[in-house]
Amino acid sequence: MPKGSQSLGAPPLLRLPPRQSPFAKRAARFRRLAESHASLAGYLALMADLVEVQHDLWERFLQTPLPDSHIIRRPLDNQQVPAWREALRLIAERLGAGSEPVAALCERIRQATDEELESWATCLLSANFQGIDPGLAPFVAAALQVSWSSFAARLDQDRVRTIECGYRCPICGSWLVASMLQTGGSVHGLRYVCCSLCSTEWNRPRIHCIHCGSSKDVSYFGLEGAGEAVKAEACAGCKTYVKLMNREKEPFVDPFADDLATLGLDILMVEEGYQRLGFNLLLIPGS
Repeated sequence: MPKGSQSLGAPPLLRLPPRQSPFAKRAARFRRLAESHASLAGYLALMADLVEVQHDLWERFLQTPLPDSHIIRRPLDNQQVPAWREALRLIAERLGAGSEPVAALCERIRQATDEELESWATCLLSANFQGIDPGLAPFVAAALQVSWSSFAARLDQDRVRTIECGYRCPICGSWLVASMLQTGGSVHGLRYVCCSLCSTEWNRPRIHCIHCGSSKDVSYFGLEGAGEAVKAEACAGCKTYVKLMNREKEPFVDPFADDLATLGLDILMVEEGYQRLGFNLLLIPGS
């Protein structure tokens, strides 16, 4: 329903990205996690560098023209939104002086044609992960995210309607990355799902499977010694799971950073026979 039709003080069904850059806090979270994560420190630090570039590009991309609404709902039509390609080339320019593997990836991006860039984006957004080099995927994802998040942040929320599908973004139709238990104000204790592409959040009931809607066979898994901030909410009925992050347990938890820092939880869930619902564009499955 439109936001304006909700009763005064009711929690929003939809939370669009803020006009102020959503990437600064994410970069700091990646940096903090890298300092305490022995096995993934290098990758988390690289992601911190990448998200910092997203933050630096934010104001620039807030000035790009908004595409038609039907294109926003269909990001696979991104050929009509060339700004993301500019973002990708700027990312490659900024990070090209890094380590030899990163420099080589950035050089591939700089040498690629527009058609090649669009092919990579199409494979990533359609979950055709065989069609894109896993090393390139985070850079392509970062460029797409800064572009589409800047679109979502400028939409008129009063004119946005929610959709019933719990695991697809109401704004761009992309897959979720994780769900969050929020704190503060009217959203305190509520669960919001975060889009993997445009960072829009939408409300879904707690202790309900986001995939099939059942509340009968929902259980929670965690890693021993990893704290209570990140759990896997699993449904025995449809055998899917979604990560659930609790800001009461850790106020700085982030759906992208803390997801990558808890890859051990994904391994556990595969061993338990569950399939993840959604994915993190900054690390494609199997890479």
